[in-house]
Amino acid sequence: MDFQNRPGGKTGGGGVASWSESNRDRRERLRQLALETIDLNKDPYFMKNHLGSYECKLCLTLHNNEGSYLAHTQGKKHQANLARRAAKEAKEAPQTLAPEKPKVEP
Repeated sequence: MDFQNRPGGKTGGGGVASWSESNRDRRERLRQLALETIDLNKDPYFMKNHLGSYECKLCLTLHNNEGSYLAHTQGKKHQANLARRAAKEAKEAPQTLAPEKPKVEP
C-alpha cells in the first residue's frame, strides 16, 4: 500500500536528530562563523602539521580541529602570550626616532 500523499499524513517524518548529529551541526556552524571573522591564513602562529592536527607556534599547543584552535586563540593563555611577546618586541626594538636637527634662527 502506498502511504504517501494521504490526508493527515506527516511529511518529513524522518525522526528527531540524535544528540551527536545536532552537536556536530552546532560545531560546524560555530566553525563557519569563526572562520568568517578570523582568517587562519593570515595568522602567523597557526600551523597544520603532517599528522593533520593544528599547532599554535606561540603557545606550543596541539589542537585536533580548527574550532579548538580558534577557541584557544580567545583564551587566557594565548592572550597572555601575545601580550608577553608584544612587550618583549617593544623592549628589544631599537628606538627609531629621527634625530632632531638643531634649529637655527636668523
